[in-house]
Amino acid sequence: MVAEDHPRSFQAAYWDETFPAVCQRFSVAIALFVLFMGVGAFVEGRYYPERATQAWLLWALEAAAGIVGAGISWLPRLRARVLSITAASAIAVIALICTYHGGVGASAERLATVLGCMLNLLAVLVPWARQAQAVTVLGTLASFGAADPHLVATESMTFPWVVLAAAATTSVCAAVFLHQYRFEAFRRTALQAEEAEISAALADFGETLSRNLGQEGLLEQVNRLAVSALRCDFSSLFLFDERRGVYALASGFGGDPEALADLAGLDFAPDSLPLFARFQPGALIEMADTAEQDLVPPALMERLATASALCAPVARGERIIGILVTGYNARKGAFSRRQCRLALGIAHATAIALENTRLVGDLRAANRLKSEFVATMSHELRTPLNVIMGYTQMLADGAIGPDDPASYAETLDRIHRNAVELLELVSATLDMGRLEAGREAVASGTVHLGQLFAELAREVQPITPAGVALAWRSDFGPEPVLADRVKLKTVLKNLVGNALKFTAAGAVQITARRVENQLAIAVRDTGIGIAPEHLSLIFEMFRQVDSSSTRQHGGVGLGLHIARRLVELMGGTISVESRPGAGSTFTVTLPLRAATPVAAPATAA
Repeated sequence: MVAEDHPRSFQAAYWDETFPAVCQRFSVAIALFVLFMGVGAFVEGRYYPERATQAWLLWALEAAAGIVGAGISWLPRLRARVLSITAASAIAVIALICTYHGGVGASAERLATVLGCMLNLLAVLVPWARQAQAVTVLGTLASFGAADPHLVATESMTFPWVVLAAAATTSVCAAVFLHQYRFEAFRRTALQAEEAEISAALADFGETLSRNLGQEGLLEQVNRLAVSALRCDFSSLFLFDERRGVYALASGFGGDPEALADLAGLDFAPDSLPLFARFQPGALIEMADTAEQDLVPPALMERLATASALCAPVARGERIIGILVTGYNARKGAFSRRQCRLALGIAHATAIALENTRLVGDLRAANRLKSEFVATMSHELRTPLNVIMGYTQMLADGAIGPDDPASYAETLDRIHRNAVELLELVSATLDMGRLEAGREAVASGTVHLGQLFAELAREVQPITPAGVALAWRSDFGPEPVLADRVKLKTVLKNLVGNALKFTAAGAVQITARRVENQLAIAVRDTGIGIAPEHLSLIFEMFRQVDSSSTRQHGGVGLGLHIARRLVELMGGTISVESRPGAGSTFTVTLPLRAATPVAAPATAA
């Protein structure tokens, strides 16, 4: 897994910024030293004329040692050794100070004070942390120890040593605390700059995806932007195909073209690789060296020319719908904190883009269905109305009258059938409105299936084609069941009406039987059947296999949708089996609850 932070990268960046500061600050410290030690040499010569020559000579040597050390520290090729150079230069200067004081038999207290000032000057001015300061302190103590026998103490040598030890300890503590403060300040500034950069990159990423939403090449654009933002070699996006139950390459950019072609031909089942079991929404998986991991076979990663990879889950809520993989073909090693943050952000933005694309597609489909529904309703309502108006006009004009009983009865029958069809269209639309508004409630009661089948037989008789045999059979006999009679009748009437509509000749059979503790009612027909690719669509609202205005079979596409909604409302299920040219079987399954036996009313034959 990816670490939360990478201290080494911060240390390296901090040193890149600190290196010129060390050179600059050490040069300032040496300049101050040369200035004040020059003043000291002048004062020394005034008070001790016999020491003037020696004082100025040692001052020149000290200045030379400091200036040479400061100058060498600026050389680029010696950048890695700048701390050692500056510390050695400081020790050389301090050793020369101690040499002078020991050579002239100076005061131990004065030398301890000078060295203490020197150490604290370096600790405060030069940002070289505890190591260089500690080395300088050890060199100082050694130099003072070498001069100790030649120094003169006012009272006891213990006091100068205590003073120098206190100054040395204080300088090391100051160096440690100042280094920590500088490093934390640098780290906070770097993190803020990094956060700003990541936010800007993700904002640009999201804006680009929004502009290209719904357009061809959106997913490839995701990979292009990921490669650019993470500064890696390649990016691939795998999406989960729910129909096939596998992860498949959706798009890719960069890297080895042959490897990308190999990936395009591979499908990964969720249990095919240990990698998939490790994925969690919002958590990255890092493979710093693909040859040293057990999540994906190293041989496969070698074939795909992948040396290191960073995998980010693309999740919709708690469900992972894809995987964004970025990485390098040859470079190995851990990914930076910036890359990890960007990978997670890009994966999240990709999930949002995919969801928005899906919603846009659904809206377009809904808009298309609405347009089709309006056109269909206009056609379906106008057809029976035109028939009714035409025949009533003929009756009003006297073109057909009671004196021609056969034509008169046929005309009235046609008016009646079209009025019934018109009523069913309006009823279906109203039923759909109540279901969508959530105003339908289940009202269970005693239902005699024999009586219900008889009522349905009478009501669908006018729309039964002459060449279709309609058969009803119930295995329950006079035994009643507990169900919502109105809703069950609506479901069966929609299913039977749908079967009769698509069956020009043959038979439609309705059977009711007990399956374990459930009521199963099957409606079988020998009609035109339904193609497999359309089976998942027929229960959708306003959806018909043929939704064109020139189709042979009428309807607005609500019957099956209403049937499914009512069955689900009653706690049951509805399924369909069909073959083109061989008919269809719709099966309604409801919980079977026994009702108090009541004598069933007489049913019509």
